[in-house]
Amino acid sequence: MNAPGARVELGEDGLSLVWHDRAAWRGLQARVKLKDGTELRSSAWTSPASSVDLHRAECGPLSLELQTPAVDGTCALGLVVRWSRKAGQGDFVEARLSGALTVSGSAPGWLLYNGYQSWDRAGCASLPNGTGTSGRPDAQSWWTAGITDDFGAGLAAAAEPGGDAITRFESAGSEFSVIWSDGTGDHPKVLLQGREPGAWVSPTVNVAGVPDVRGQLAAMARGGLPATPVRGWVSWYHFGPFVTRDDVVEHSRLLAEGTFSQLGYRLIQLDDGWQQAYGEWTPNTKFPGGIRSLAEEVESRGQCLGIWTAPFLVSAAAEIAEQAPTEWFVTDPATGERLIEERHRVFGPMFALDASQSGVQEYLKDLYAGMYEAGVRFFKADFLYAGAYAGSRALAAGLNAIKEGTRDAYLLASGAPLLPIVGVAHGCRVGPDTATPLMDFEAWKPSPTVFSDEVLDVGRNLAARHFLKGWFQLDADVALVGGNLSLPQGRQLVTLAALAGGPFLASDDLTRLSPERLELLTNPEVLGLAGEGTAVPDWEPNAHDLPPVHWRHGDVLALFNWSAEDIEVEVRAPGARGARDLWARTEMRGFRDGSRLGVPANGVRLLRLDSG
Repeated sequence: MNAPGARVELGEDGLSLVWHDRAAWRGLQARVKLKDGTELRSSAWTSPASSVDLHRAECGPLSLELQTPAVDGTCALGLVVRWSRKAGQGDFVEARLSGALTVSGSAPGWLLYNGYQSWDRAGCASLPNGTGTSGRPDAQSWWTAGITDDFGAGLAAAAEPGGDAITRFESAGSEFSVIWSDGTGDHPKVLLQGREPGAWVSPTVNVAGVPDVRGQLAAMARGGLPATPVRGWVSWYHFGPFVTRDDVVEHSRLLAEGTFSQLGYRLIQLDDGWQQAYGEWTPNTKFPGGIRSLAEEVESRGQCLGIWTAPFLVSAAAEIAEQAPTEWFVTDPATGERLIEERHRVFGPMFALDASQSGVQEYLKDLYAGMYEAGVRFFKADFLYAGAYAGSRALAAGLNAIKEGTRDAYLLASGAPLLPIVGVAHGCRVGPDTATPLMDFEAWKPSPTVFSDEVLDVGRNLAARHFLKGWFQLDADVALVGGNLSLPQGRQLVTLAALAGGPFLASDDLTRLSPERLELLTNPEVLGLAGEGTAVPDWEPNAHDLPPVHWRHGDVLALFNWSAEDIEVEVRAPGARGARDLWARTEMRGFRDGSRLGVPANGVRLLRLDSG
C-alpha cells in the first residue's frame, strides 16, 4: 500500500513531515536522557545543501543526525547520537523524537496500540482529544503504532527488525513521540557510554500518513520466516503440570483414529510438566523412557512430537543454578545478587540467564540440538521476555542460539518481545492465556478454567495485531472447548484459532468431551479455514475497546458477539446473494447485504458468502 507523497519541510516551525491532508508531524525535536536523569534537548535542525534527507543538531555535548529518506510516501527515520568529546559525558540511556501531530487536519481520535510482549494488551483506544470517551492515560505502544481519525486514516509507524534498542511510541495531547531505550523496569541499559567518543544508531522506524493505517502497518510488517501451519493437540490447558506420558500417548492414539485421523491433527505437543525443573530440561519420573522413546511412539502413527521450554528461566532448585558460573545469570543492580524473576514465581524463585555470555549461548544451542536429535520437530519457547533482562543484544544472541539448535523445526515463541523474534520464530503468541489448568485434588481430575474475560482478551489482541502476519504466523492460543466454557464460547475460540492463520491446537482431554463439544473440533468446514491466512477485522473503533463484530477472510465472514446478551447484527456483506452457515452446515439462501442475524451471547456466526 503506497502512502501519499511525503514532504520534509525545514522552516519557521522547525523540521516537519507532512503527508498532504492525511497527517502532519511538525516541530520535531530530539531529547536524550542520561543515566543520572539529565535530559538534553536538541537545538534547531540544519540540513546540508547537498541533502534533503539528512538533518543535524546539537544536543548538549552530543551531535545528532536524523535521516528522513522517503520512498513511496514512507519516511524511514533513523537517529544517530554521537559523543564528540572525551571525559565524563555520562551514559546515554534513552532518545526520543517528538512533534505535534495532526491527522486529517485535526487532533487524532484513536490509538492502535501494541503491547511489548505476547501477553500484553493490544487494542484500539480513544485518545483524550479525540471523539471517543475512554482515553487511555498511558497512551503508549511498542514496536508499532497507529494514530487515526474516525475513519482509520492517519499516521502509521512501525520499527524495523534489528538494532539494539526497544522502540516504543507515545501520544500525549497533540505530541507524538518515538522513543528508543533498552532494558526493562527501573534499570535501563546504557545505549552508549560517554567516557570515550562514539556513536549509537537507532533502529529504523517507518512512518507514513495514509488513508488506511491498518493496511499500511500490514505492509510495513515484513521479514518473517516461511512456515507451514501445524494442527494438533497440546497438553497444557487440561493436564497442566500434572501431565504424564500415558496422557500424551492416549491422545496420540485417539488423534490417529476415527474422525480425527482425517482432519490433519499431526502434532502432539508436550507442555510444562515434563521436566525436572525450569532450567533442568530432562524428563522427570512421569516420563519413563525419556523424550526419544516418546518421539518414536508418536512418529509411529505419522505424527510429530512438540515440546515446551522456558529457555531463559532457571529455578533456584535446578542443578544449573548451583553449578553454572555466576556471570551466566542476570544480576540485580540494586543488590549485586542474582535477579529474582518476579512475574513467574508460581513454581518458586526463578533466575534469568544472561545470553550475552558465550557460555550461555553454547548451552542453549546444545540444549535444543539435543532435543532435535531426540526427535522433537516443534518447539514452544516460553517466557522469552526474561531473555531481555540483560538487554536487547543478549536476547538476540540467545534467540539465535536457540534457532541454531532447533534447525529446521517449527519454533513458536510465547511471552516474547514481538519485534526481536522476527526472522527467528515461525509463529508467535499474540494474546494472553485462554484459561488456567486447575486440579481438583480430591477427585484428582484437572480441568481448564476461565475466570473472567479471557476469551474477549484473546479476541481483542488478535484483532489489534492481525497486521503483524508478515512478522510471524499469529498464534491466538488454543482451540479450547471444554472446562467451564459455554458452547458459544467454545465456538468463539475455535473460530479465532482458525482465523488467526497460525498453529491450530486443541487442548482439552479429548476422551472426556461430550459429542457436541467434540463436534466443535471436527467440523471440516471450520477446520478448512485453519492455516489459510489471517482474517482482517473491520474498522469498528468503539469507546469500550471491544474487538470488532465483522471479521473477513476471502469469502468468509465471521460475526462476533462480545457481550453476555444475545444480539442482532445488521450484516455488511455487499454483493452477497446467499450464504452458508459453516457452524450449522446449512444454506441461507435468503441472505443478503443488510440481513439481520442473531448472534448468541459470547458467540459467533461463521458464514461463507455467495456472491454468484
